[in-house]
Amino acid sequence: MLQYFPDVYWPNLLFSNALSSGASAGDMDDACREAQTLMRGGTSDKAPEFKEALVRGFGAVADKLDHLIFEDRAMGRLISAADKSFRLAAVLNCLELLMDDFYDPRKVQIFDRQRAAFKTAIEFGGEPHDTSRFIEIPFEGTVIDALFTPANRPGPAPVVIHLNGTHSTIEWQYLLGIAPELARRGIASISMDHPGSGTARYHRGLKYRPDSESYVGAVIDHLTRSKLADSDRIGVCGSSFGGYFAPRAAANESRIKACCIWGATYAFPIDRYFPDGRPSSPGPLADAVREEAVRQQRWTHGAKDNLDLYDKMLAYSLKGHIERVTCPLFIIHGINDPQAPMGKQAERTFIEAVASSRAEIIGITPEIGGDMHCNVDNPRTTTNAIGDWFGDIFGTIAQPGAA
Repeated sequence: MLQYFPDVYWPNLLFSNALSSGASAGDMDDACREAQTLMRGGTSDKAPEFKEALVRGFGAVADKLDHLIFEDRAMGRLISAADKSFRLAAVLNCLELLMDDFYDPRKVQIFDRQRAAFKTAIEFGGEPHDTSRFIEIPFEGTVIDALFTPANRPGPAPVVIHLNGTHSTIEWQYLLGIAPELARRGIASISMDHPGSGTARYHRGLKYRPDSESYVGAVIDHLTRSKLADSDRIGVCGSSFGGYFAPRAAANESRIKACCIWGATYAFPIDRYFPDGRPSSPGPLADAVREEAVRQQRWTHGAKDNLDLYDKMLAYSLKGHIERVTCPLFIIHGINDPQAPMGKQAERTFIEAVASSRAEIIGITPEIGGDMHCNVDNPRTTTNAIGDWFGDIFGTIAQPGAA
């Protein structure tokens, strides 16, 4: 992984994620230079002033891009405005992640600004064949916001439903390139803010829930009614925490015909928050740092207290589900992922997928490129592989020797 901050994992992952999502190298250097200077002077990446420097830097770059976009639009330079809007969406995606206090009103404001920038980019400057559009999918008395990216070929097309990780949203699936990869292979995509992510958690009151088949089923119902794609060729692809949601949905929704796990999560890393097991009382933890992390999780899961949160976290396990996945399954995972160790998450998922008609696993090494979490340090080889796998499963890519 690129070491802009020498030998420190999380800010380098953030830096790489922004670059891979479309921010320019200059954007990132401008955003991170103050924090890098502090680190060279001996400031720890865990010090508040380090993160504050990053927040200032990303905010300044976002403001600069906003100003340039305003000038471009005023002069009718819409393609240039769209290009800068894609960059702005990538920068704001990382800034929203940096603002890790869900109780801070600035976090939702940054998210809304990111969504607006991305919508501008899609409207004025998508790929030449790209007619991606936002749609609303009815779900339990409200709606799920989603981006539909059609296939680049005429006729009924298979579709892949993308499931987010903890910090990803609709934008990430598109900006990192998986939706365009699939479109070029004749496969449509639906990237959505499902419960616990994006507009679902900020504006719809939908917190994380383990039964991903409930909202994936609602998406499939919508696909069937609207005839947006071939409802007989539906796949799911989940990244990070979505690596739990995707196979869970495939195990319980028979209309799913293929499942890709892009960074596996067999079970929620509950010991990261409760290393001593179930707390003895619902009140705050004695460790103030850990209590703050737990407090944020209470918000995202809609838990009333720490005991409730612990019990909710326990529900996120593929045990009893992965054994029932019968469709083809593809797992791709960075071998040096420190957030979700490959053996504990990816290999266990693969070993227990005993009913899959075609289970495959690939560990991405440093030599291949992209050996960290969800391969965001070098994702293009991974997005190629995912696109090729779905193209093979759904028959949209001609195989060597085929007539």
